[in-house]
Amino acid sequence: MEKKIRFAIGIQNFSQKKGGAERYLIDLCYRIANEGYEVHVYAEQWQVEDSRIHFHRVRTVSFPKSLRLFSFAVRATRAIRDGNYDLTFGVGNTLEADVLQPHGGVHWAWFWRSLRVYDHPLIWFIRFLGRILSAKQWVSGWIENSPYRKGKLPEIVAISEMVKRDMIHWYRIPEDRVTVIYNGVDIDHFHPKNRQYREEIRKRHGIGEAFTFLFISNNFRMKGLGFLMKALAGLKKKTSVPFRLLILGRDQQEPYHSLASRIGLSREILFAGSTDEPEKYYGAADLLVHPSFYDACSLTVLEALASGLPVITTSTNGASGVIHQGREGYVLSDPRDEQGLGEKISLFLDPNRRAQASVAARTLAEQYSTEKNWREMRAVFEKIMPLTPSLSRGGEGKGEGGS
Repeated sequence: MEKKIRFAIGIQNFSQKKGGAERYLIDLCYRIANEGYEVHVYAEQWQVEDSRIHFHRVRTVSFPKSLRLFSFAVRATRAIRDGNYDLTFGVGNTLEADVLQPHGGVHWAWFWRSLRVYDHPLIWFIRFLGRILSAKQWVSGWIENSPYRKGKLPEIVAISEMVKRDMIHWYRIPEDRVTVIYNGVDIDHFHPKNRQYREEIRKRHGIGEAFTFLFISNNFRMKGLGFLMKALAGLKKKTSVPFRLLILGRDQQEPYHSLASRIGLSREILFAGSTDEPEKYYGAADLLVHPSFYDACSLTVLEALASGLPVITTSTNGASGVIHQGREGYVLSDPRDEQGLGEKISLFLDPNRRAQASVAARTLAEQYSTEKNWREMRAVFEKIMPLTPSLSRGGEGKGEGGS
């Protein structure tokens, strides 16, 4: 009987509710299991139970955060190594892997770009000092850098061209050692047909027929909500078109209610909280605005495009690499450019332009399906997959590992 290929991945939190990266990795593990692999997940915690996946708890030092990250990286790496797997997969929180696909992008690129959200020099300096003195920041950078310091580089997959450029810049990796595979989106689940929910969602939030901008994030500051609100306050003075800003996600609302009151936007903003049905909100909106200060490759952008929603985002979001300027949306070079953001937003108040961009958005998204992503990832795995599982590494697997 042919022995199954044994695959292992280390990820701190294996949960669909955690974020886009975790949802992607869960789907990837299912696909690998369906191919007949024996899949092992090493995690601190998980909220998924599936007979196709073998879970191994990695116990960590819970406090402080720096030790939690460090202890997970060291213990998960050791457990996976002891398991003698045929193929190991890393996402940036373990110290080695056969295939490395860091979903958070490059830590030091995030470190500097995300500081730009603080436009007051004194606040910027205080935040900079806080980060530079933080053990967590240095530990995160050390863990991320570790796989690149090995004698033999892993197969490296960047989830966007932006991340590839950052890898080359910060870690001096040869360009030809990095394969770019953009995130995939479920083009059947996220689809223009979800406009059938338009009336339901708009009625739920009292939107009526107002033009609706959609903003989705669990980190309002990092994704540029304040700058978006200021851009819309400027737009309000120039147009008679009624509009609403529908905000999805979990974060502190009070600072933004205060800002809205100061800039005369209180009637236009709506906080909808979190949802398990984002597809309905894409169907109810007219435009996604995602002026992020840093995203490795935002799944929100790809989901919106698949839903036939035009998108405005920034060049510091890796997903911007798929957008053709002026066709499916626009890419701004500076998330703080309130005037430029307002000008680009105003273009989509024209229903004809919006309709054309909607068709183009869906057409583009169909080129980035989860099926295509899986085919490309499988090709990477097959570069290093042993012909004789387990035996190619010197014998039968030593056990399941775990710590």
